[in-house]
Amino acid sequence: MSVRQWWRIVEVTVSGKAGTLTVRDLKIDFEVSKGIGSKQNTATISIWNLTASHRKQLGEEFDKIELKVGYKAGPLSTIFKGNIRDVTHTKETADVKSAMECGDGDEAFSKGAVSKTFPSGTKPKEIVDYLAGEMPGATKGEMKGIDDLPAYKRPVTLFGWSWSEMDKIGREHGFYWSIQNGQVEAVKNDQVLQGTTVLSSETGMLSIPEITDKGVKIKALLNADIAPGRQIDVRSDFLDEDSGRDKRKTDQGGGIFRVSDVTFSGSTRSEEYYVEAEASRVEGGKVVK
Repeated sequence: MSVRQWWRIVEVTVSGKAGTLTVRDLKIDFEVSKGIGSKQNTATISIWNLTASHRKQLGEEFDKIELKVGYKAGPLSTIFKGNIRDVTHTKETADVKSAMECGDGDEAFSKGAVSKTFPSGTKPKEIVDYLAGEMPGATKGEMKGIDDLPAYKRPVTLFGWSWSEMDKIGREHGFYWSIQNGQVEAVKNDQVLQGTTVLSSETGMLSIPEITDKGVKIKALLNADIAPGRQIDVRSDFLDEDSGRDKRKTDQGGGIFRVSDVTFSGSTRSEEYYVEAEASRVEGGKVVK
């Protein structure tokens, strides 16, 4: 484990009608769940001993939240950005805990509605761009493998929630879409988004990866670069149980995988500061499982 991965920093910023409040020095616990599919990303973020006035503003005047993490020797990275859905205040001995349930893209899902017909000859990419633009509070992020989809031979009518129409097009053309920290992303079922993170014992990977029917499950010290749709380069000495091959001799001890689901968890007052992910195997630049 690198020394750079020892001194941990957690920062929470809440904002809204009351302005902006950034918290670093109080006790903060968090758990963030993110996926490659359209199911909304969620987070539970708890802060201890906020002032009474700030507690009262959470979820009302302060309705947006951003969670950043990192290490002293490096920059902070955002692992969650979204809306505060619900707040619960509880007293534990002399301390007051404010637990916030949060969602990524709440406004996009609850307010984005469409009613439009596209003529024959329209490419799916144009419709995807339109739907992304009709999701309030969200901006367009990386799109991979959408440009080359063939044009429709018939007119296409959209009516209803933007997210529901995007689901339909995704199923029809074989791509995942999601909202990640307020950005609409899309990736073909067999492709990957930009970014590869090397995982080994030297870079914070904990224990041996667990082999699954699609790829692997890993646990490591928290690394914000591990995100849905991105690649991880797993370097471990486990065996490929399907073939019996020693992966160290074939693809650097594990291989390349695309992340499908990831969970970040941590606390400023305990040792917990982890990322756990499930990922599908990639061979020749394509997801094979």
